[in-house]
Amino acid sequence: MAVVVFDADVLIAYLGREDASHARAVECMRASLEPATRRIVSAVNYSEVLIGPLRVGGAAAAARVDEMFVRFGIETIVVDRPLAQRAAAVRERTNLKLPDAYVLATAIHADKRGWEEVRLETFDVALAAADAQLRPA
Repeated sequence: MAVVVFDADVLIAYLGREDASHARAVECMRASLEPATRRIVSAVNYSEVLIGPLRVGGAAAAARVDEMFVRFGIETIVVDRPLAQRAAAVRERTNLKLPDAYVLATAIHADKRGWEEVRLETFDVALAAADAQLRPA
């Protein structure tokens, strides 16, 4: 089973039609909709996605984010102790911001579970470089 791990920046850009990366985000989302593909995001990164909609439109806007997650079958991975430890280790090794460390830790988590073809979708150059370093193809 293929797995796509989303960074919040992709989902935020998808939600924001005025976002400069919106078209790229739409393409990322379309590519993730291939059959037998699991779409995941950590709970930390889910929180990041919610901040803007909550600021602009309150609970109703946050509900639209949840509707998008349901519509596209994006699973939210619970942050348990092993994932938190892995994120801390990623942060220590790469100096990524903690939310970005959670994205990469989630991808590593998927690798460790034996899921095939784990792909991290991000627009963040530093996160992509850290992914290539820690999860070489």
